[in-house]
Amino acid sequence: MVFSIGNNYQIVPLNQIISLDTLLAPLQSNHQATIADVIKLVIQEDNHPPLYFIFAYFWNKLFFDRGEYVSLAGMRALAVFWGVISIPLIYFISKLVFKSGSIAFLAAILMAVSPYAVFISQEARHYTLAVVFVLISLGCFLRASSKIIDHKRISHTLVFFWLIVNCLGLLVHYFFSLTILAEVLTLLWILFNQIKQKNFWITNWWRLSLVFLGNLSFIIIWFISFVPKDYGNQMTGWIQRDNDSFLAVISPLFQLLGTLITMLSLLPVESESLIIILISGAIMIGFFLWIIPQLKTAWLDSYKPELGILSAFFLSSIAIFFVITYLLSIDITRGARYSFVYFPSVILILAILLDNCWQRQQKRIVIIVIIMALVSSLSVTFNLGYRKYYRPDKLVTTIENNSRYPLVIATSYRSLVQVGEMMGIAWEFNQRFPDKNPKFILVNPEEKPNFNRSSSPPFELWLINFHSSIDLSDCQPSELSSNYVTGYQYQKFLCGRSMDYNNKVK
Repeated sequence: MVFSIGNNYQIVPLNQIISLDTLLAPLQSNHQATIADVIKLVIQEDNHPPLYFIFAYFWNKLFFDRGEYVSLAGMRALAVFWGVISIPLIYFISKLVFKSGSIAFLAAILMAVSPYAVFISQEARHYTLAVVFVLISLGCFLRASSKIIDHKRISHTLVFFWLIVNCLGLLVHYFFSLTILAEVLTLLWILFNQIKQKNFWITNWWRLSLVFLGNLSFIIIWFISFVPKDYGNQMTGWIQRDNDSFLAVISPLFQLLGTLITMLSLLPVESESLIIILISGAIMIGFFLWIIPQLKTAWLDSYKPELGILSAFFLSSIAIFFVITYLLSIDITRGARYSFVYFPSVILILAILLDNCWQRQQKRIVIIVIIMALVSSLSVTFNLGYRKYYRPDKLVTTIENNSRYPLVIATSYRSLVQVGEMMGIAWEFNQRFPDKNPKFILVNPEEKPNFNRSSSPPFELWLINFHSSIDLSDCQPSELSSNYVTGYQYQKFLCGRSMDYNNKVK
């Protein structure tokens, strides 16, 4: 969001007390920023490619660039927009590929009510746009696969269009490359079967090779020319895998399974009521114990070659996730949003299977599945499923209800992530308690701030997710000495004097 309006986080000072306005400066409207500024900032300071940020820049300029600060609702609306676009898109792609209006209709409904789709649409990020490109790429992939199986010539137009779509997808998210890799593995499986049967057509395979050689060339050129050498050093530590425990071995399996389940069903299992959690969990278990045999029967009864191709693509994607997690020790199963890589294939597979149920006059199965997905999507909408990990609104309410003196809020700085966390807190204060005017400080763990007795009246020091060494000789822990609020571990201290930094850490 910050990069999309041409600002960066570097304007927020470290190791010194700053005002709320200074902390929120990256969110202030920047009318002088150009699209070139946005691209440069994203490439140099972020871990993502720039295409979504380019769209966000124009989106903000056209509709929301009016006030002092960027419109958070407006920027979130862009992700929702792409999520909405994916619904008619999957309909038209399904109708084109499967030649079936009923499959297309079911695919569109499932995309609309999938709790996972609602989850990624709520993020003011690029995952719904990535889903759009995965859908289009899958459409090209299925079209080409059917041509290969039917021994029909793949057109140059399809080859060129697919190549361009994949390149654009890579400019939305680098993990789009995993979608391409899964397509390659599936095509190699088809090629292997055709070689065994001695009925492959070399012309089609030569044309397909142009797509993926072109994509590989694009990736190499892009990374050599534009991606910084220290790419990923700051903001990807959270997915580095610890191989030393049994829990670390089995966690990826359950994390990936959990993500798969939520593509269809997610009742309020994150409610604050234990009874609701138990009832929701029991219903979900019963639902899957009932639906899995139904889907298995439909899968065995279906004769569509596209179902086998999609299943191979899905299994290839899962295999890639596990290879990256277990062999490279990068646990990408921790981030449910990364499953955009194969999410559309799950929806398409379900649409084919449910259409089979419908054609066999088992309409009750289809209706129950859609109702379950709809209720689950409402669960996500009302924050009872895929709950937001960070809730600055709750933390700010806690601080407001338990403070009497001027506030200084401190956190340890490791990367831009901590700047964003503190900006979220500052934003809530600015919107809900504008007269509070707290001060903030981001402390580098290598520094040691000194709380001395040299300056002003008592103030409250709130340490938020703080992991640095500090001098608290003039501070006393409060009755809220250590507590937790939805993503924030906090400690409250009452200090007899102000914090004298003299604009630097002692």
